[in-house]
Amino acid sequence: MQNMRVNKVSFQKRIYQQRWLLLFVLPGLLTLILFHYMPIFGLQIAFKRYSFKKGILGSAWVGFENFEQLLRDVTLWPAVRNTVGISLLKLVIGFPMPILFALLLNEVRHSGAKRVIQTISYFPYFISYSVVAIMLSNILAMDGVVNKILTSTNLLSEPFLFLGSEGAFWWIALFTDIWKTLGWNSIIYFAALTAIPLDQYEAAYVDGANRFQQAIHITLPGIKGTIIMLWIMRVGSIVNGANFDLSYLLDNPLNHAASTILPTYVLETGISMGRFSYATALGLIQSTVSLLLVLGANQVSQKLSGEGLF
Repeated sequence: MQNMRVNKVSFQKRIYQQRWLLLFVLPGLLTLILFHYMPIFGLQIAFKRYSFKKGILGSAWVGFENFEQLLRDVTLWPAVRNTVGISLLKLVIGFPMPILFALLLNEVRHSGAKRVIQTISYFPYFISYSVVAIMLSNILAMDGVVNKILTSTNLLSEPFLFLGSEGAFWWIALFTDIWKTLGWNSIIYFAALTAIPLDQYEAAYVDGANRFQQAIHITLPGIKGTIIMLWIMRVGSIVNGANFDLSYLLDNPLNHAASTILPTYVLETGISMGRFSYATALGLIQSTVSLLLVLGANQVSQKLSGEGLF
């Protein structure tokens, strides 16, 4: 009991001593409460027929009626297909790209060249998606650079309407995401690479291992925990990992069937049409599925590699 009192006094003393530092934490804490915890109160809209006039508490309770509407809504399933399809492409093709980029750049011995490459790779991340959409509209236009190159090299007999093709949109979204986020997403892998002891590489070199063998047997195992952590988080975003900005900005009547994803569907049929209960129900389902995917991916990771988030 006395030890508990001492620990309590010691904790309160540390809090008092660090009171000014804790003030810097306060804005972040308030932001977390305001934008991540308080909205949980509004989830009850999914089980009500929400009315602006009556408010959240005064709106009529309808149970699972909004969820039943979701299951019967045939316009929802193309958005689900597009969201999951684009997210899976990002998971299978896009996810390994920053890892490969970090491994290759780690082999560059000239520090100046490495810094230049890193800086160039980070730059696209800071370009607004509005600017990216304008760039793509010009580059992929009928008289754009891509069509000129393809037709001049006889790879295409005539210009191709990339942004008007349903079959091309998923790939445009994938490669745009890779181009924009490759360098930024590789930062965490560079940080993990710095934690690998250099003496392991020296021992491997003495034993005759070449650089490829060192990368396979030292570098990859050294960042395995980081890869697993980010992979689990990426699996959890399958139902909402498609890019809203790009899909919304590049959407047009010709590619609408392929560019509509769940976030843009919620905006169009939920927010714009005033179906707030319907949109909230869909958002609740997305969050629940994401949680189940994270838990499932964590279990699979623990069984296969012995490592997981928790």
